[in-house]
Amino acid sequence: MPDITKTTRSTALTRLHWAAWAVFPVALSAVLRKRGGFYYRQTAQLVAMAFCALYGVLASLTLPIIGKAHLINWSVARLYYHTAGYLTGLTATIEGKEHLNPKRSAVYVANHQTNMDVLFMASVFPKATSVVAKKALKYYPFLGWFMTLSKAIFLDRKNRESAIKEAKQAAQDIHKKKTSVWLFPEGTRGFADKLDLLPFKKGAFYMAVQARVPIVPIVIANYNHLYDAKAKRFNPGNVKIKVLPPVDTTEIDESSESIDKLANNVRQMMLTTLNDISTTPLPNNNNSPPASQLHITASTSSSSSSLDKKTQ
Repeated sequence: MPDITKTTRSTALTRLHWAAWAVFPVALSAVLRKRGGFYYRQTAQLVAMAFCALYGVLASLTLPIIGKAHLINWSVARLYYHTAGYLTGLTATIEGKEHLNPKRSAVYVANHQTNMDVLFMASVFPKATSVVAKKALKYYPFLGWFMTLSKAIFLDRKNRESAIKEAKQAAQDIHKKKTSVWLFPEGTRGFADKLDLLPFKKGAFYMAVQARVPIVPIVIANYNHLYDAKAKRFNPGNVKIKVLPPVDTTEIDESSESIDKLANNVRQMMLTTLNDISTTPLPNNNNSPPASQLHITASTSSSSSSLDKKTQ
């Protein structure tokens, strides 16, 4: 007859074995989220991104069936923020949430510092919003699949005609489908080690003017003291994010001069805010006016644009 004691003991050890495998990663992440170094946090956020992209594929296939397609990107963003934020010890404090109105279509523009912007973007990402991204991301495993299924707008930066066509189609979708889009108007990662912004590309502003929807600037404070890939620095901490009032575009024409003025006004507004909410002072920059001259409100931006139109 089989030894019942040995069988029971073996079953108990097996259960303990699987329990250990389940508990160990959780316990390890609880310790390392505050004490782990650069490579741990970098790996953790990549694993979280892959996991959330896989969820995004499933969400893109199932949520439209129950009439919740507008929650696809939002739910993926929230899941990524809480998962990657927990594993890395990064959090965000958001000011101006009242300017995020999912019932109103808008073009959201944010500054771009590093690849960690995705995490901070996830903390404030609105419902019923699509992303505009470079075409190369379309071919990434998991992430590209999710973005394709969630109707992301891919722009081919090397093909200007294709990019213009996609931007015009996006403007039509914003107007007809009552959706919003999120872009990084700098076009690529800008300055991570100083408080400055690259010149803005005009696509986001043409898109907003063509769709007759407001631009909502979102500014992520400089976090170089927390994350710097070159210096292999990745520390836990909190980053401030400020959502600025919507900038009206209904009175702005589609001329190149008007679009340039709109883009420059929004850039100056965001540069001032970047200086205000970051922990280090803005370095001297001869190409930028003093911060005291950069406080431009949405209403004055819109009014000046209207006046320019009348005097043209």
